[in-house]
Amino acid sequence: MSQVGTTTSSRGGDVPARADVVVVGAGITGAAIAHHLARRGVSVVVVEQSPQPAAGATGASGGMVRAYDLDPAIAELALAGLATYRDPGCWASGRAPLHAVGAVTVADPAQEVALREAAGQINGALGGSAHVVAGQAEAAGIRLAGGVALVEPEAGWVAPAEVTADWLAQARADGAVVCHGVRVLEVQAHGGRPTVLTDAGVISAGAVVAAVGPWAADPVPGLRPASPVRSRSIQVSIVERRPPAPPHATFIDLRTGLYAKPVGSDRTLIGMPHLVWGSPFDAQPDTAHAEATVSALTAHFPWLATAALLSTIRAADAYGSPGGGPASGLLEDTGVPHVWSVRGWNGGGVKTAPEAGRRIAEACMADAFSDAA
Repeated sequence: MSQVGTTTSSRGGDVPARADVVVVGAGITGAAIAHHLARRGVSVVVVEQSPQPAAGATGASGGMVRAYDLDPAIAELALAGLATYRDPGCWASGRAPLHAVGAVTVADPAQEVALREAAGQINGALGGSAHVVAGQAEAAGIRLAGGVALVEPEAGWVAPAEVTADWLAQARADGAVVCHGVRVLEVQAHGGRPTVLTDAGVISAGAVVAAVGPWAADPVPGLRPASPVRSRSIQVSIVERRPPAPPHATFIDLRTGLYAKPVGSDRTLIGMPHLVWGSPFDAQPDTAHAEATVSALTAHFPWLATAALLSTIRAADAYGSPGGGPASGLLEDTGVPHVWSVRGWNGGGVKTAPEAGRRIAEACMADAFSDAA
């Protein structure tokens, strides 16, 4: 396994001519993949079209992390991810990125038994104090509006851009090259292995993995996933939280898709599904939707009725279904040998990134050296 060096490449300099694995996209999942590959001694080149990492859906994410998910496969990834976010030894900064404000998942009362089972599994794996709140009006500063809640006191949120930067720093320290401001034009097959054509040069690779988020819906030639990926608008707002509004945990209501998280001591991020498919990443904020989000969340946070709305951010994320590639459906075949596309995470990429990145790295490493002389 040849090392490609530790220098960060940027537009204006040539990209390396060769890498064991090329990672397209420097969002949170791409950064996790690069980190785990480089840690294993694989030569890695990360190619990112933006001047800085986490410029896409990662940067617009609320970053809420918890162990629970309705999908058992996602819950398995999220459980391992939460353990990583809690562990200071996993980070170049020397500190855990998790803001452990707690997480509250509200569901229909008919789901109480399933939530209690999930709490037991979480506590058994992490040694936490997850529990179910039923028959009460409020939990962790959040009105339950007739629902039952799974409370994970050890969960919370991370800053996705900070996590991405840490993983990329570790990848560079382990020999990876990170190329910002470089656009991939096409990926072709040559001699049974992929060649990545960029606007800064050509890279021959053992394998290629695309972690491009909403851009997977309209990929460059050679990066189209086997299963359709659609971009969908995501929009969040920041509101002011003044006394007597209480502090609160992160929150999602599975009945409605409403969600919120604290931002510091005096602000809250709020959101609800924005079902605009095929939405461009740079679409303008939807004012009516922002107002409707405030109105809908007032049932859970009564203080929102008089709170100042400070800003609204709109972006897009990738939505798709798991494919039949390696790593248990984490990757999609593209039709080009040894070229893979990361599945659409349907808005849950941050909580899955630590473990998904590790598994995808292992699959890409095996593929890059398969049938090697």
